[in-house]
Amino acid sequence: MSAAVTALGGWWAAAAPGAEGATVGAAGQPAISGFQKFFVAGGWLVWLVLIPMSLLTVSLIIQYFLVIRRSKLLPAAVEKKSQRLLEESQFQKTLDFLRQEGSMLSRTLFAGMVESKNGRLAMENSMAEMMEQETTILLRKIEWLNILGNVAPMVGLFGTVWGMIDAFNQIVMKGGQPEPADLAGGISVALVTTWWGLIIAIPALAAYGSLKNRIDSLAAEIAVSAENLLHHMHPNP
Repeated sequence: MSAAVTALGGWWAAAAPGAEGATVGAAGQPAISGFQKFFVAGGWLVWLVLIPMSLLTVSLIIQYFLVIRRSKLLPAAVEKKSQRLLEESQFQKTLDFLRQEGSMLSRTLFAGMVESKNGRLAMENSMAEMMEQETTILLRKIEWLNILGNVAPMVGLFGTVWGMIDAFNQIVMKGGQPEPADLAGGISVALVTTWWGLIIAIPALAAYGSLKNRIDSLAAEIAVSAENLLHHMHPNP
């Protein structure tokens, strides 16, 4: 597999623009392409573990930022229509509308309205329970970013240890007097896997913190909005 990966890296470098007549470095050796430096040199750990983790991280970040936003959780149109229906005392139509609508605001308000026969305190408690449930679901979703952000550096550290073991094995095999080229492979694995671990962890943890703050902020706004809408109702005391 190592030979196949190396061959693929060589093909990639040869196919790159300007690769005709290999670029020559200062020492008269062909220059190493970025693909070889950051992909091929990392070995199987980069190809089979770290690259899939990076792709998963990017896809989750994009997905969560598209889903966890004001227009999805607290739509202005839902808030306005609910207020209009409640002001007109069309409570059944309001319930039907909220039941069909899928936002966090609609589910929270619906949970409160179905308890109207039990009084305002029951309505407020029901909404608080629904808010806690909805917030917990969102926090559990983004927890995957926290896991990836903490696991990726550990995978990178594993690669670091693996590369250093390989480098020291080369020293033993060469009788304690290895050439720099003999150690380059192990050191490359050590550094490249560490680099990939950090590349994954930094955006994953940054996105996790940002999304967590966004969830907390929107949850507070939804709670206030639902409470304000309840003022247009007149439940049993």
